[in-house]
Amino acid sequence: MAKSNSLTPETFLAVAEMIAAQLRIKEADRWSPHICRLKFHSFTSEFPEISETQFMWAAEQWIQNLEPNTFKRYPTWKELMAPLYRTENGMANRSWGFREELPSFCRPTATQLAMLPTAREECPLTEEKWQDYLQWAQEEAAREQ
Repeated sequence: MAKSNSLTPETFLAVAEMIAAQLRIKEADRWSPHICRLKFHSFTSEFPEISETQFMWAAEQWIQNLEPNTFKRYPTWKELMAPLYRTENGMANRSWGFREELPSFCRPTATQLAMLPTAREECPLTEEKWQDYLQWAQEEAAREQ
């Protein structure tokens, strides 16, 4: 099971610097320590259960899986956490939980599992929205003809 060591701003900054170096982001475009603190709060709001070990491992996995000849930028949180979570369209989906096959040092604790959303968040489709969709679909089909 993963240790319950909380992610710290210092580790977050170190990983941000590691990613910037790997992506060869010029110094002027890198996140400053102040921006990193804001980004840290943004990240921990979206993924509050992540430990330092899991964060560092996921970041390294993300780096190792980069395509060599594609444009690179800082990843979104969901892109960065894709190695840890089950994914939807290549993005981490907390609602679906952690991946089954993780190294033993990255496996979630019971506390971390309890922090995950209990059910996949869905947008309820009301009758009114369904009728709006049907009307839109008919209009689109008529335009294509």
